[in-house]
Amino acid sequence: MTDRFSAMKLTYGEECFKAIQESKVLVIGAGGIGCEVLKNLVLAGFINIDVVDLDIIDISNLNRQFLFRMNHVGQPKALVAKDAVLQYNPLANINAYHGDVKTQQFDLEYFKKFNLVLSALDNISARRHVNRLCLSAGLPLVESGTAGYLGQVTIIKKGETECYECHPLPVPKQFPVCTIRSNPSAPIHCIVWAKMLFGKLFGGQKNGGDDDTNGITDMDNNIISGSEENGDIVRDEQLLVEKEKGYKRWVFHKVFNTDIQILAKMADLWKEKQPPSPLSLDNILDQKEIDETSKEGDQLINQLKDQKLWSFKENVEVFLDCAEKLKDQSEKENGLVWDKDDEISLSFVCSASNIRSQIFNIPMKSRFDVKSMAGNIIPAIGTTNAIISGLVLTEAIKIIGGRFNECHSTYLMKEPSSRRLLIPTSLEEPNPKCFVCNRNFITCKLNTDKVTVGKFVNEILKKSLAVNEPILTVGNDLIYEGGDQDLDKEEIAQRKKIEEKIMGQYRLVNGSQVIIEDYNQDFKVTMNIVHTNEFDEDIKKKKEEENKDQNRAKQQDEKKKEEDEKWFEIIGSTTTPSNENKKECDATNTNENGMVDDDDDFEILETPVPESLVCKTSSTASTNTTTTTNTTSLKRKYDEEDSEISDAKKQKSDS
Repeated sequence: MTDRFSAMKLTYGEECFKAIQESKVLVIGAGGIGCEVLKNLVLAGFINIDVVDLDIIDISNLNRQFLFRMNHVGQPKALVAKDAVLQYNPLANINAYHGDVKTQQFDLEYFKKFNLVLSALDNISARRHVNRLCLSAGLPLVESGTAGYLGQVTIIKKGETECYECHPLPVPKQFPVCTIRSNPSAPIHCIVWAKMLFGKLFGGQKNGGDDDTNGITDMDNNIISGSEENGDIVRDEQLLVEKEKGYKRWVFHKVFNTDIQILAKMADLWKEKQPPSPLSLDNILDQKEIDETSKEGDQLINQLKDQKLWSFKENVEVFLDCAEKLKDQSEKENGLVWDKDDEISLSFVCSASNIRSQIFNIPMKSRFDVKSMAGNIIPAIGTTNAIISGLVLTEAIKIIGGRFNECHSTYLMKEPSSRRLLIPTSLEEPNPKCFVCNRNFITCKLNTDKVTVGKFVNEILKKSLAVNEPILTVGNDLIYEGGDQDLDKEEIAQRKKIEEKIMGQYRLVNGSQVIIEDYNQDFKVTMNIVHTNEFDEDIKKKKEEENKDQNRAKQQDEKKKEEDEKWFEIIGSTTTPSNENKKECDATNTNENGMVDDDDDFEILETPVPESLVCKTSSTASTNTTTTTNTTSLKRKYDEEDSEISDAKKQKSDS
């Protein structure tokens, strides 16, 4: 190499620098943190790098993801990031992949090729998957994340530190905006997208051009594919026709047809699920209205207006009406700020999000639900990403240089603690009760006489435990096999029949011990099935009457609302008071690249555990109020013997 790295050699020594150049590093995520990490790695002398990211570049990324430019909008982040950092060192060997890290393309054998994994992911589901693969491969993992002004970097290594799942992950109340534009998978993604559209269309000078909500789409861009350089541009000529017909038709066609055509052509996004279909406004308006809710008859008479779920055509009509009214209002007031209490603004966001949900096969929501879900957005801050990515590089060099004993977790605070914004803490030892890295036995409590096998697999195993392709064995018998690649059509049809069966009628009864495996994750756990009816509606109502306290009526009402949809309980690991600091930066975005999002309508406790210790606290009612985020949990407790760390913990708890 040239003398460009002479400073690095002097700083870290010849031996360490040689290890840096010989190492193979996997970077997962090429967004806010990932861009900075890639740049840092190349400038530090790393030359063997793979980067994986599912997302594409949006115009609003440009204010903080500095490897991207306006001409990159609509292109895969991983591929563009690779080309950008090669300008710093053309001799680097970088492989970029536009894909989902949870697919079989990136299996255990793929991970074993590397010396180190750097995670810059933005959703809980993908983080859990990467955590398990790194544990299985014995690879050190540097986890990082940001949430506004807060940030964290920590190290995960099998047998030496706690893993990402050593403690239950909190149900997020806030979420960033990084995983909602290209590949939504939950209603909250569409709701946040709709708020961003509101800012773009009607924000005017009041948004100042700097807010994330003011950069969702270029309204005059009708290029669907190709580039001027290659001379293969394909344009949506209908967009110009719609613009001549009026503002509301132009907006509808742009965001629900032109932009959807662009996404649909991103083949890598839709390898494992159905691509979105562009909408035709004329076709929708010509359709006869079929109101499915009318089947409920008189029940709707007493239903609150905001709780009524609009039909798809009603959403389209409301969108067109609100777009015209908001345009006029914005021109008079020199821009609008979205307010959930403004009837027209709320209706616009509700209808826009529901139309987008329909396009991506996501359940639609009522105005009431949208209003309650649309309040929390964490802005992404470029300087926070830069600080955290610098810490990621520092820890990576320690690991590659054989100085793992010097590694620690570091937290970036919003306000100084003992005159410090960066708070280092020692790495925590593995949780002996973690069912992922130390313990392979958990208990699931649910009603085996009512829950189907399909609901058990999809809601508990896949969503709650992040098992992508579960294989279930009872005794010596294989009773369920997930994944479609190794199955023929007849086997898939047979599996669908099995999923329709009640658990208790298919060997998943009280006292059953089920071995759950996922070969892609090299994951295996034994689950004890416990039958209970405590989550049934009649039992819950009876308990509510028995425990009703007039002095805490409001609290009881909130608890009832949260518990309405709870139907099972997982017992596997506990949350202790020392872990409360873990909850600051985790959320859903989200998604999740898929963003999923994680439906935690259950509890996770110690197993085995006395009945007296089983926590009965309810959690959120559905995935619709949670999303994965561009953050990771501030999940390491502070050193009680260090007064500065204790101060940080207290300040953080207060905030």
